[in-house]
Amino acid sequence: MKNSKKDKVLFMAPTIIVLLATTVFPLAYSLVISLFDWNLVKPDTKWKFVGLKNYIETLKNPGYLASLRITFIYVIAAVVLEVVLGILLALLAYQQVLGSRILRTVVISAMVISPVVVGTAWRLMYNPGYGLINYFLDRIGIGGYGFLADAKTVIPAILLADIWEWTPLVFLIVLSSLPNVSVDALEAAGIDGANAFQRFFYITLPSLKPSILLAVLMRTMDAFKQYDLIYAMTQGGPGVASQNVNILMYNTAFQYFNVSKASAMAVISVILINMISSILLKVTRREG
Repeated sequence: MKNSKKDKVLFMAPTIIVLLATTVFPLAYSLVISLFDWNLVKPDTKWKFVGLKNYIETLKNPGYLASLRITFIYVIAAVVLEVVLGILLALLAYQQVLGSRILRTVVISAMVISPVVVGTAWRLMYNPGYGLINYFLDRIGIGGYGFLADAKTVIPAILLADIWEWTPLVFLIVLSSLPNVSVDALEAAGIDGANAFQRFFYITLPSLKPSILLAVLMRTMDAFKQYDLIYAMTQGGPGVASQNVNILMYNTAFQYFNVSKASAMAVISVILINMISSILLKVTRREG
């Protein structure tokens, strides 16, 4: 019995070491740094303990609050639109209509591309001079518009790229759950006079609720920490119009060299993500 326990510990040791090295240690180190005043411009300067000063200044900083607002708008819009489109595409593919297999291949292919590559490609397509999107708009007399250079259109433009890349994830999760929907219940509802919309909202949708909540949880966590796609497309511009918390965190640490404040932002982000994830997990377990 003792040897069996030792074997289990030895078997799990590499995984535990990797988790400690890649998650626990960086988080603990960021937490420690956030309580001190440390600037990369003066790396040899003795660290000065400042307690919660970095957190207080961060939460009072209008720039941080603006980036937090952008982050929440981005997350809510991305998750809602991707879930709705993912469900619609999954229902379409599940019907085995003509071209459904091609639809699955085309939809899934977007998800396997690196976000940096996706961001770069969409930035080129949005180019007002030679971009593909503006080319087609020009054919109807609207071309030449700088979507990524206008504060009013930059977030919707980035969201379109995000939706194109990550709707397939929701599509796959929902599609895998559609066989669990009771065919007998659907047929019985049809016999009782329920139309297609009523069958969807009262039978199909409740059956898909656990998988939809899982998709919402996964996309919420991922959208909240979105960095590479936005950086590849705008680097937070124009100005700070698309600067979410992660872009601001990067700029604070590596452009302004204030590692302590950037660490405080990181810790706040971890707390927010954990709070949101906990709420979604509770709802998921309740519905599951």
